[in-house]
Amino acid sequence: MGIMCHLGRVYQQARDNPLLALQLAMQPGITGAEAGPYGAPDNAGAGLFVTRSIAKGTGGYFLLLSGRACYRLYRSTQALVEAPLSPDPFADRSDKWEFDAPWEGTVVSLEIRTEQIIQFQDFFASIRDQIPRHVPARRPVRFT
Repeated sequence: MGIMCHLGRVYQQARDNPLLALQLAMQPGITGAEAGPYGAPDNAGAGLFVTRSIAKGTGGYFLLLSGRACYRLYRSTQALVEAPLSPDPFADRSDKWEFDAPWEGTVVSLEIRTEQIIQFQDFFASIRDQIPRHVPARRPVRFT
């Protein structure tokens, strides 16, 4: 179905704007905000945010391609603690493209550089702890 079509059902501004649809999809709380077509009450709606954060925090790449739009996060040279996460993926160093011919569906690719992570628990805690700042009414995010 692709992200633009999926989010366009609820976010009218994303219906004809493929880059905006990707931008929204990577922000915490967008897709899991309420029970219904985009999530359940215990869904933080932070999957792509967390995935992008893992890539950024380890100095890896993150790529999201859906429909006519593509986003690529550059490798970060700072540790996650030194470079707090932004809820807006376009605020990070990145490339964005729009294409004439759409890709049907969605592709997510990331590089995790494990040599950059000394303590996995602390690393994931730092990601989890930043989500409420952007989505205050959310239940705690659990990593399982």
